[in-house]
Amino acid sequence: MKETLQELVDKANNKIKDDPKYADKLKNVNKTITITFDDKETYHFKVENGHITNPEEGKVPADIEVSVSSENFKKILNKEMNAMDAYLNKKIIIKSSLMDKLLLSDLLK
Repeated sequence: MKETLQELVDKANNKIKDDPKYADKLKNVNKTITITFDDKETYHFKVENGHITNPEEGKVPADIEVSVSSENFKKILNKEMNAMDAYLNKKIIIKSSLMDKLLLSDLLK
């Protein structure tokens, strides 16, 4: 799953670089995100001042904690599953504030 996360981070960083409006939206954001897949693999990365760090293995204290199966995560990324439906049906569990959930939603697009 690390490769999939890296592709997502690269895509988001390219969008930040190419879209000044999106970059402006993230310029003052400092959040740590952990994602746990299938209750065993955990990765973390940070959104820091308009840049997203590369994913690293391990759990750290985070502003946004996500639990999801690797299968459902891939379906969300491939638009085979709507992220909001997955959230409402508890196929993805997100522990964070509402504003942080909206940030995560933007990052998954």
